[in-house]
Amino acid sequence: MNFPDEQQISDYLERVRASGALGKSNRRLFLLEHLIRAEAEGSGGQLKAYSIGLDIFGKGPDFDPQSDSVVRVEIGRLRTAIAVFESSEFADCDLQVEIPKGTYRPTLTKRTIDARQTESMERDDAPARPAPFKPWKLIAAAVFMAVCVGLAVFGLGWFVTPQGDSRIAVQLDDFSGASGPETATILRRGLSNNKALSVLLAPQNGDIHPDAAFVVRGSVQVDPGETQVDIELINAETDAISWSKTIHIDDRRDFDTAISERIGRELRVRLFGASKELLEGRDPETLTPEQLFVMGTWVPGPAINAVEWELERVQLMEIALRKDPDFGAAHSVVADKLAYLANVYGPSNTPELLTKARWHAQRAMELAPLDANVVFNVAQSQWHSGSIAQSLATMKRVTELDPNHALARFLARMIPYSCAAAPDSVVEQAIAFDNALSADNPIRWLTLTWIAWLHAYRGDFTLALEAEQRAALIFEIPYTFMRHAMLLNKLGRPEQAAAVIERQKSNWPDIDPAHFSSVTIPRLCSEQPDSTRFIELYSELETALLNQ
Repeated sequence: MNFPDEQQISDYLERVRASGALGKSNRRLFLLEHLIRAEAEGSGGQLKAYSIGLDIFGKGPDFDPQSDSVVRVEIGRLRTAIAVFESSEFADCDLQVEIPKGTYRPTLTKRTIDARQTESMERDDAPARPAPFKPWKLIAAAVFMAVCVGLAVFGLGWFVTPQGDSRIAVQLDDFSGASGPETATILRRGLSNNKALSVLLAPQNGDIHPDAAFVVRGSVQVDPGETQVDIELINAETDAISWSKTIHIDDRRDFDTAISERIGRELRVRLFGASKELLEGRDPETLTPEQLFVMGTWVPGPAINAVEWELERVQLMEIALRKDPDFGAAHSVVADKLAYLANVYGPSNTPELLTKARWHAQRAMELAPLDANVVFNVAQSQWHSGSIAQSLATMKRVTELDPNHALARFLARMIPYSCAAAPDSVVEQAIAFDNALSADNPIRWLTLTWIAWLHAYRGDFTLALEAEQRAALIFEIPYTFMRHAMLLNKLGRPEQAAAVIERQKSNWPDIDPAHFSSVTIPRLCSEQPDSTRFIELYSELETALLNQ
């Protein structure tokens, strides 16, 4: 078994952060994690002041460690922080880290039981050690779209660590072919960034690990002028293929980027969707808070366009919070759902629910400020509430926590144009992002509807309608079907606009265009001084439908 494994690294980082030894410096935590992971992955010998300056401190190619001592100074401070941590009651974990003087490469050793007992005896006056930490509560998660947590019941192969946290256990096999190990390493690095995942190595006998819920395997075929990569996501219990994909790479210099962006980011979305489907139909009272989060949080994928379904997500989070009141992820879902419902659905637009949404958002950030999944939900909640500038800043924070979070990167580019005409470059970027996705990628309804949004606010209504109709073939929500109706009305087809809304009445009985013209769009435009023309688009829809 490799040491340290993902859980041991996560547990160590959680405890260091919780000990307060690093002070309030998130960058120091990132630096520590960078050093540990580099050593654990076998690239510790490449840890030099220059590379650390570029990777962690944002230095440019002209960075000179001899004249700029930032790396040397911060490593010195990190050594001191580690010493403080080692003398605390929090240092009760498998991994022990030291950064010897004269090098930036850490030594990673396994803390022995005897050593722990000795340390405990030397700290007779120390307070009782806290219960083992749950990574979901205390450490930054990384993911795109976000794969979240596991299934610990019904014998479906979900991995529960000795520390008691539920995580999705994914066995990542080495890919066959000359570049197979390289491919697996790139994917493993991306998946390991998400602390909600346990990435398992295949047993030496080639079997499926008994703890694995899913298996990822594939092959790489290198031919002159082209490299073909095949990947499969397999349900470990049923051996059924949940998802597969083939990509072709023309330029080997683009290999790492292609694997990371064209396969890795979709793999995480597919893992989340497959996990959600496994949990459907289970008694919520039997699920852990983490599993309930899977059922409740928003992701592109399995969902139902109905107000009752959305309210059920809130109820699931209330169960999760009854089980664990300090579960920041559940707070973030409640914040997102309540703000969303208040903005699109009149009966939910009450001062009490808006206040409750803001409280849950604040509580989520207090409990899990380094969890990218939590911060993403909070950014969404702020957007629904009309706090566009704050939502943009929070979404950018997601990209800092998880640079591979492609959806957060996309939304951070789109959010400033929630109530403004976007320049050509932004529209082109949105279209390019969408074109790079697989035809059946569940993210596409979101990218397409944003493309429609951008076109509409530029006055390109025909292009907007085309994109919106394509999005509607994948999924719809009140934002999208009301915009669909608005575009049809703008193009002189009010009867079709009325039909679009009428079709949704069974799922959203009290949906009302008047709410969109008087609340939804004005709220989203509240920070934009010149927004009358955008609001008028929906006022015209309201008037046209009244005349039907």
